[in-house]
Amino acid sequence: MELSPPVGRRPVALLVLAGCALAVAMNPLLAANLDRLPGDSADRMFQAWQVAWNGYALLHQPLDLFDSNIYWPFENTVAFSDALLGFTPAGFIGAGTEAALIRYNLLFLFTYASAFVAAALLARELGAGWPAAVVAGAAFAFAPWRLAHHNHLHVLASAPLALSLFLLLRGYRRRRPGLVLSGFLAATWQVSLGFTLGLQVAYLLALLGALWGVYWWRKRPEVPRRVVAATAAGALILVAWSGLQAFPYLKVVEEHPQVRRSVDTVRFYSPPAASFLTAPPENLIWGDATGARRERMAWAPEMALFPGLTIVALALAGLGASTLSRRWRLGLAAAVVGSAVLAMGYSFLGGSLTYGLLHKLPGWASVRTPGRLFTVTSLALALLAGAGAHRLTSAAVRRAAGTGGRIAALVVPALLTVALLVEGFGSPAGELVRPELRRLPDSEPQMHLPSEDFDDVRYLFWSIDGFPEIVNGYSGFTPELQLSLRQELAGFPDEATVQRLSDLGVRTVVVHNDRTGGTPWAGADDRPVDGLPLERSERGPMTIYELEPGGNPGDGG
Repeated sequence: MELSPPVGRRPVALLVLAGCALAVAMNPLLAANLDRLPGDSADRMFQAWQVAWNGYALLHQPLDLFDSNIYWPFENTVAFSDALLGFTPAGFIGAGTEAALIRYNLLFLFTYASAFVAAALLARELGAGWPAAVVAGAAFAFAPWRLAHHNHLHVLASAPLALSLFLLLRGYRRRRPGLVLSGFLAATWQVSLGFTLGLQVAYLLALLGALWGVYWWRKRPEVPRRVVAATAAGALILVAWSGLQAFPYLKVVEEHPQVRRSVDTVRFYSPPAASFLTAPPENLIWGDATGARRERMAWAPEMALFPGLTIVALALAGLGASTLSRRWRLGLAAAVVGSAVLAMGYSFLGGSLTYGLLHKLPGWASVRTPGRLFTVTSLALALLAGAGAHRLTSAAVRRAAGTGGRIAALVVPALLTVALLVEGFGSPAGELVRPELRRLPDSEPQMHLPSEDFDDVRYLFWSIDGFPEIVNGYSGFTPELQLSLRQELAGFPDEATVQRLSDLGVRTVVVHNDRTGGTPWAGADDRPVDGLPLERSERGPMTIYELEPGGNPGDGG
């Protein structure tokens, strides 16, 4: 068993400080304006609501956490998308929409800082010196392709993946059951943040476990019983939590079959080979240069998978680095190629022998975008890049002498880190703005009009103040009821629409007059309501209709 390199408290503390500083430096506008979001931030508002709801629900209705206030009257609505349960403790801090904005942005910065720290620790565990480990951490956390996921906190939150591998590797090398158990807990944390990356870490650990089983069968190395017990306990916790978390998702699939992604849908979102040479438009260096290639893609926002030229060059150098054994170099190279092929989905040779097999395994039928598997590719590239940085630094130290060698040991990795940070830098899409905050009525359940995805996400965000039940919602898919109501309520308020809403059980309808332009509800506030069982009032840009319980048109009003 290989002996792990030392990891002292002081280097780790400095690593954490460096991660926080880099997260701020790479996102300076956002760090200076924590109460603002880029103008196109529907997903960010949704995820700010998710964290706020999880914190609220765990305190007020812990046994019904998945039954949120949106998409009334459906159950398990939190499971309509990746739930971000792993960030629930953050939801305990502060209340209301303003706190939700700041909380979300702090979590956004945290995903970058923690990914940097976790990847650097893993690189150090594989034998890189601390300066080279910093290069690896930066290569993972700030690779250009991540800019395409600035609106996807559940994709950016990849630190537990690297952290679990670090803890497990270190625990098995040093035969420390506590570290082994912690590694499985980190993997469970990744699952709790969402199945997008949770599936990846679960299947990756299963694959590594199978490979270890083959190795043990052939070599029969001695394994301390306490380590075996920690492995069994950790694996049980991971499986048990995954099953518990999957239960509401399975209920959603049963009640809403459209959640399952057809092969044609996944094929549409499968990135072509050109994706690996295409950067997101926000990227400072490569965004404009690869714009023509993006325009030819079916879904460019999630097909820009350029890992970074500096990272690739360092990874190639790492293939010959002595700091990694031949077994590790081959393993990481296989991880790069294998995960990149899977990330291409059905665009690689039709997917029959690659992603098509994965799509049939438990959990993968609800995955729409194969390209998110590039997270594993990026981590393997970063670890090879750290080894490459170590190799180049060692060569520079050997060529210099005395003081020059000591200087080179710091300057070379520092320059490499700066180079890949510059290549990975980008600005947020859209001007940073403070989202309008609006207080919704207290009576519930509510229906808000107009109703389209980018309208509904605002109602959902505003509902953080008090969490009133609303029919509207925003998630990975739109329920059939929501789609049909958008058509049926075009004439509101009239006899048919009021009857439909009364039958459904809606008590309050809110028409946001400043958002009705060009919709069927333009001028709805001027439509006559005589004879309808409701009361109408005005509150700023909102017209509020209170429906009488059990009322029927013609009863008066």
